[in-house]
Amino acid sequence: MVSDVRLIESFVAVVRAGSLTAAELSTGISKATLSRQISQLEAAMGSQLLTRGARRMQPTESGRMLYAHSVALLDEVHGRLEAARTLLHNIDEGVSGTLSVLSDVHFATTFVCSVTDLFLQQHPNVRCELNVATVSGAPSIDDVDCYICSAPPDRPNLVAKLLGRLTYSVFASPGYLARESAPASPGELHRCKAIVMHSEEVCDLHSSAGRHPYSPSVALSTNDYWVMKTLCVGGLGVALMPDFFARPEVNRGVLVPILPGWRPVPRKVHCTYQRQRYMGRKVRAYVDLMARCIADIDSFNVYVAAPRGKEERPAG
Repeated sequence: MVSDVRLIESFVAVVRAGSLTAAELSTGISKATLSRQISQLEAAMGSQLLTRGARRMQPTESGRMLYAHSVALLDEVHGRLEAARTLLHNIDEGVSGTLSVLSDVHFATTFVCSVTDLFLQQHPNVRCELNVATVSGAPSIDDVDCYICSAPPDRPNLVAKLLGRLTYSVFASPGYLARESAPASPGELHRCKAIVMHSEEVCDLHSSAGRHPYSPSVALSTNDYWVMKTLCVGGLGVALMPDFFARPEVNRGVLVPILPGWRPVPRKVHCTYQRQRYMGRKVRAYVDLMARCIADIDSFNVYVAAPRGKEERPAG
């Protein structure tokens, strides 16, 4: 039985480096110590793990098998140690430090901004870094505390917490509908110009009458919902958008939902995070606040797009 994790670490270091000399340079452990530890590991496992050549050391079949298990073991050990370190730090320091958040674009300037503002009011000792996923230079998922998204990445080290579901509708501006009559059914969408998200697959619209592909005539595609909404308000064409995202413009009368009763299946909203990071108090507090606020997502969108050349006037 191997009770010293240092033997495993030395074995992995030598396999990765390919020689005792290279492993000594990368770890700072002497060749004599590395050699002795590998011999101890081989004796404990009852099998030869490495073949020793003039310049390189190669794992045997048993060594390759043990290497795969050793890498997974060390990842687990280091992850648990990091989780323990985070817990101890939070016990001593409370909710503080830096919170890094990545968000899909159609959540960032509405829901995520508002929840983050609320979180920072509750935890003034936290500094937040908020990035939009589609912007050049945005950090990778591995480098942030959590990622607010519709489709969580399929990675074994990530946990996707379901926050809620978003409903979508087809919208158009009164100006567009004055030029083009509104489609009476999804089958008439082919004659409508549309702004679409080029990163999304074609979806079906559903109603009690059945389902039909959402297949308008594409006038422009984009990877930004704000571009989509701005051009839709301007009268370029119809657009399929989240209801909460278009609600302010609908309330102001600059967008109108069309095809009532025909909608795609609601899309899930997830908060994705690395399992060990959720142990930290600030990440746990942020994710829990996000989960509580999703029910009021309509109230977090206050920015209103207006048609070009028309200024907003106060009521009355």
